[in-house]
Amino acid sequence: MITKIIALLLAGIGCIYMNKMAFAEDDFLHALKRSGYLLAGRMPNDAEFEAGTQTPQAYREHVRKFIQSPGFYDSVLRYHERIFGIGLPEMYLEELQNGDLNDLNTKFAKITCRRGKAANERYRCFWAGRKQNAKVSFCPEAMEQTVSAFWKPGVVAWVCPSISRACGADLSRCFIQYEDADEARNAELGASEIFDSKVNIIKSLAKQPAGIATAVVHENFPYTKILEPGLTAVDGSLAHFYRQAQHFNLEKLNLSANVLSQVNKISLTDTRFRLIYSGRTSETAGILTTFSWLRRYEKNRTRANQLYERLLCRKLSAELPKVFPQDPGDLRTREGCKGCHATLDPLSDFFGVWGEGGDLYKGIGGHKVASFNGQSGTSIAELADIIRSDRAFAACTVQNVWEWLVGRKFFKSEEPVRDALTDYFTQTKYSFRELVYAVSTHPTFTSGKRADATVTEPLDQPPLGKAPDANSFIGKCKDTYTFAADILPKLTGETNCRTCHTAEAGRQLLNTEQDWKRLGKSTVDQMSSGSMPPGQSGPPSAGQVYDLKEAVRCWLEKNP
Repeated sequence: MITKIIALLLAGIGCIYMNKMAFAEDDFLHALKRSGYLLAGRMPNDAEFEAGTQTPQAYREHVRKFIQSPGFYDSVLRYHERIFGIGLPEMYLEELQNGDLNDLNTKFAKITCRRGKAANERYRCFWAGRKQNAKVSFCPEAMEQTVSAFWKPGVVAWVCPSISRACGADLSRCFIQYEDADEARNAELGASEIFDSKVNIIKSLAKQPAGIATAVVHENFPYTKILEPGLTAVDGSLAHFYRQAQHFNLEKLNLSANVLSQVNKISLTDTRFRLIYSGRTSETAGILTTFSWLRRYEKNRTRANQLYERLLCRKLSAELPKVFPQDPGDLRTREGCKGCHATLDPLSDFFGVWGEGGDLYKGIGGHKVASFNGQSGTSIAELADIIRSDRAFAACTVQNVWEWLVGRKFFKSEEPVRDALTDYFTQTKYSFRELVYAVSTHPTFTSGKRADATVTEPLDQPPLGKAPDANSFIGKCKDTYTFAADILPKLTGETNCRTCHTAEAGRQLLNTEQDWKRLGKSTVDQMSSGSMPPGQSGPPSAGQVYDLKEAVRCWLEKNP
């Protein structure tokens, strides 16, 4: 079915003219070169050039191989760093270390490691004082013990007994500093003896939104999962950071016990982000509530504006008054301001529970009713549901991937191409991999030359408010469904939701027909994404969970 759709897609949109110029013939040699570099991070070898340029089918098979290669992860991570933004001033990690957060003056036991200049001199780690590189405690060489350095397998460090007791046999229970800050910033974890916990943590915190999205793509989950409540992602550096509970009150970061238990399973040298669930599903929303998103965009209006631009491809614009009043009043209704703020401010209300600036860590605030695009909710999780169910979210993802691979934005005349790709994206259950495959095998890519060109007639922003049809491949429902006959018998085994959804556990009850009427839609969404029941490896395609999900979906559809 997927192959047939791809063929129809390429045939249907391949004849569209690009900026009044017909597509040239396919140039598979250069297309293979570009796709190898962009998708796998490498140039194809001679054998691949020979085999992958003979026929359209051979080229497509090689694109599949690039998408399935290990290098695809790094390529997608770089893509998401550009889309969601990176960068986090060091002051924010200093904030986590300083006493203003939990009244502790020393958050980490700090050590500094260095190797002597002589070739046979020991690699030593010392307690670090407040002065950089200060050696504030030492012991005779005869008393030094050997420990391993977790960031570089094979490196043996010599330390005093106090360090081995406090930091552990692999030094993972301490905060590691490197003498040369510039050298540490440019070092990679595990690439050398150079390692600085602070530098690596800043890097990982800064790109955590990109890490979540890349991990979703790596597992080939629906791309809408990047906004899933309760979902986050952690790599080795963040696992190292989160394990420092004896030095740092991590509760102030709003980390759940569920997160802390899961990070213990992550290797400290793992440079890839791994998806984990926080267990908090009302005040979190995937990338939108990561530390770096909330800290990089410290004001609720800024957070909303970035969401609007990065996830929906829409920019707010309005003509500001020449003289801005000292007390502007309600910006949502004031002339010259309301053009933006009538949309932006209600959207920013969803972020109100988190606090701004220095108030970010003062606990989750109270919920209030907010609205966006004609839909209302009381939590950031509900905003995430509104965003990812809007067609503009899918169309924006298409636009971003197109610009990444083709090297330019859509021309105005290419709106049918965007619509066809958006339909394909939703029909493949929001598979980012399938979208990348469709764009990199599209005639615009195979016949054109990549150039970061300015588009003089850009395509309009994707319209808001139209939910995509993502159910094209879902089975057909029979004529009639009843709760007693079609739902109740399936609430057994691994789908016995009632064992966890109890009043004692503080969860929503799923016992009666009324319960399922009220919560059925959200239950179908969570089962579709693979987040419920707990322990699923991904979206179900068969089995008890899939059967229950389909039965509930059809029952709701036939009994509105």
